Amino acid sequence: MANTTLLDPVAPNNPSEKYLAPRLNDLNGKVMGLLNISKNGSDIFLDRVEELMRENFDLVDVVRVTKPTFARPAPQDLITELADRCDFVVEGLAD
Repeated sequence: MANTTLLDPVAPNNPSEKYLAPRLNDLNGKVMGLLNISKNGSDIFLDRVEELMRENFDLVDVVRVTKPTFARPAPQDLITELADRCDFVVEGLAD
C-alpha cells in the first residue's frame, strides 16, 4: 500500500507519515462498525448506511457506537472497541 502524508492545518508543523489500512477484498462475512459522531442527522444517515449494507452484503454483525461530542476526537476506548470488534468502520457525520 502506498505511503501517504497527511497534513492537519491546525497541528504543529511536524507532519507524520500515516499508512492507509489494508483494503478488504470482500465485505461478506464481516462485522461493520458504525461511528456516530453526534452531529444532527448522523443517526439518520447511519441507519440508511446500515440498511443498504445489509441489503448488499452478508454482514455477520453491525456494531454501533456514538462519540460523546462531535467537538472532540473519539475517546481511545471507543476507538479500541471498534478496532477489536469490527472488520471495517463507517464514520457518519451530517447536519
